Amino acid sequence: MRWIMRLIMAIFAIVAVAIGALFIVPTERIADLASERFSAQTGRSLSISGDIRPSIFPSLGIRAEGVELGNPDWVDLGPMIRAERLHVGVEFMALLTGDIRVDRFELVSPEIVLVQGADGAVSWDFSGDGGEASGPVEPAGNPSSSAPAQSAASNEGGALEGFSLDRAEISSGSVIYRDEIGGTDVALSDLNMVVQLPGGAGVSQLEGSVVLNGSEVTLEASIDGLGEMLDGALRPVTAGFGWSGGEAGFDGRVGLTPMGIDGDVTFEASDLGPLMALAGQAPPDLPAGLGRERLAVEGALTLASEGSIHLRDAVFSLDENRLSGAIDVIPGEARPTIRARLVGARLDLSGLTDGGGDSSGGQSGSTGWSTDPIDVSGLFAADVEAALTLDALDLGIANLDGVDIRADLENGRAVVDLRQISAYGGRISGQYILNGRGGLSMRADVDVADVQLAPLLSEFAGYDRLEGTGNGSINLLLIGNDMASLMRSIDGEGRIAFGQGAILGLDIWGMIRNFDTSYQGEGSRTVYDQIAASFTAEGGVFTNDDLVMAASIGQITGAGTVDVGRQVLDYTVIPQVLDGDNSAGIRVPLRISGAWSDPNFSLDLEALAEAELSEQIDALEEQATEAVSDALGIDVEEGQTLEEAAVESLEERLAREAEEQLLRLFGGGN
Repeated sequence: MRWIMRLIMAIFAIVAVAIGALFIVPTERIADLASERFSAQTGRSLSISGDIRPSIFPSLGIRAEGVELGNPDWVDLGPMIRAERLHVGVEFMALLTGDIRVDRFELVSPEIVLVQGADGAVSWDFSGDGGEASGPVEPAGNPSSSAPAQSAASNEGGALEGFSLDRAEISSGSVIYRDEIGGTDVALSDLNMVVQLPGGAGVSQLEGSVVLNGSEVTLEASIDGLGEMLDGALRPVTAGFGWSGGEAGFDGRVGLTPMGIDGDVTFEASDLGPLMALAGQAPPDLPAGLGRERLAVEGALTLASEGSIHLRDAVFSLDENRLSGAIDVIPGEARPTIRARLVGARLDLSGLTDGGGDSSGGQSGSTGWSTDPIDVSGLFAADVEAALTLDALDLGIANLDGVDIRADLENGRAVVDLRQISAYGGRISGQYILNGRGGLSMRADVDVADVQLAPLLSEFAGYDRLEGTGNGSINLLLIGNDMASLMRSIDGEGRIAFGQGAILGLDIWGMIRNFDTSYQGEGSRTVYDQIAASFTAEGGVFTNDDLVMAASIGQITGAGTVDVGRQVLDYTVIPQVLDGDNSAGIRVPLRISGAWSDPNFSLDLEALAEAELSEQIDALEEQATEAVSDALGIDVEEGQTLEEAAVESLEERLAREAEEQLLRLFGGGN
């Protein structure tokens, strides 16, 4: 027992001597010594303008007031840290074993300034600011001044072996972050944070909160083995991040050198404002269906050492929409590559067209198509390989079923393959190309088969007067850097073929019978058996000369042009009602011309005159043929011209005459 008592007395003596030395040393000298050593190590200034007082309880340490830590010379926003008070406490018994055990670190009302310069340099990087540490160097053979040698096997704490921090606290702080590359400033207030670091191999804890733009943001994290993480190992980490409009979480493993992440992530937000403000960005104006009310993501996240990001077994919730699949982001020299494979049931994107966008379809008032340049820079932001499979897709202007789409974007050129789209009882397939290389160009090559016209045209074009089943195809090319140029450049061709149906709200046959274009009639509909037409396009002008709408009561033919670039048309339709015996009846050519926003409708007298003249010519030809055939004794059969009948009659007469002469010559007449 005597040696135990002597040991206790020795410890008390050592503590008394240490405390006495702490009170004897002048505080000014302590401040000067701390500033000199810190400046020598980092190249930064450290000043203490207030009192420096030793502390014994609750831990041995020091309190300093008016502490300032300087920023690099290129920062003009003042010191990096200006604090009202700094308190550092150490565990005295740990010092006797050679460990630095800081049991308390408190920073009161700090003003923190962090800057990222235009050249990418950051103000909080101390690695290149200072030179080697100054001070006497102990001889290599003196073990009393050197740290104990540590083997790899005993270095369980990694980079933090022998160091611990029971509690570090920042209270009532503020932070200013300036990004000179992006030209943004972020200001934080009411910063409160507590950190616990029980050795490099222990479980470190962090809890904190800060106010950003009037909203409180909270953060909590747990790291099992921070020292090993700093040495490059993947260590278990759990983290949570919350704000008034959402929360995010992570549970997995994280490494720092090289950076690596492997774990489950969750994210849910009803308000992205505080989160975007933290990044120095304005909150996005998301449309309904794409996260306006709620945006959530969950899945297995992997950040590989080469910088690629992989999200597997992911579920995306965008308002009421839900998609699942996987996304990969792979860095590249020119741009990253994004690969996505998404599957969903019903995707409602009607919010993209409900009350949003330009209802004029790219037009500028009543003067025509807009001449505002179209920005295609977004096509070069990334290369994309995407696949989307849906049971149904609501675009607001169209409803699609059984969607299977593939999209490839490479160096500004996007190719969208419509592999299979079931819609309106039929199928839509084809390809759409959007090319931003050297200017904007677009090509659409689409086939439509067996679709119901009424719902298709009603939802897609706002036209609800056509019933029936339709087929069609278009192959169009557009080139231009604004909407006006695109519309004036359209080249290509197309066709349509509709089966039995009706035109609602219009009784064309009744109009013709009554010579009244305002005639409605009972039911007010025009029934047809088929409609067929083809067109060509050149320089934005669509030309058609074979429109036929056939019905049992008559038919309508049409021909003309539609100038999409100038938004004018000149088209003539010729309705014809058959008589009771299906012979030709009334024909009334109708010309539609002028601006398509306010077209003119009029009888085409020229076409009517030409038709009448053609009929008169046909009648005169028929009368002349009958007279000549009677005079010559020639029978003109149906489908023959007078000339053909005359030649045939002459050939027959010559043949008979030759036969008679030969018979006479050889005595055949007997």
